[in-house]
Amino acid sequence: RAMAGPRSTAPMAAEAELLLMQKQALAEEEAAKTKRELLTRFLQEKLSREEQSSMWGLHKVRTLWRLAQRKTKDQELRQDIEILSQTFTRVMDCKDGVIEVAAGLAGWEGAREHP
Repeated sequence: RAMAGPRSTAPMAAEAELLLMQKQALAEEEAAKTKRELLTRFLQEKLSREEQSSMWGLHKVRTLWRLAQRKTKDQELRQDIEILSQTFTRVMDCKDGVIEVAAGLAGWEGAREHP
């Protein structure tokens, strides 16, 4: 019977050690799960911030692009107006010349009829 004591304590010690190892493994698994969840949340928040930043940057680029296009279009339209104005002035000068010639011819014809 004296030998029965150490034999019965050995399985209990092994069982306690196994139980301790299981608890440690469970604790490590829980810690790893918590770490994964924290990392996932961090990465999701970072992705959300990056998406917002990207949207803001895209908005800014589009705004600047439209501004550049408007400026270019403004210059083109002002140049077109200047050309049209010059063309109109030339046409009016030409018509004025025709009117003056016609008036001169009418005056000359009238003078020729009355010698």
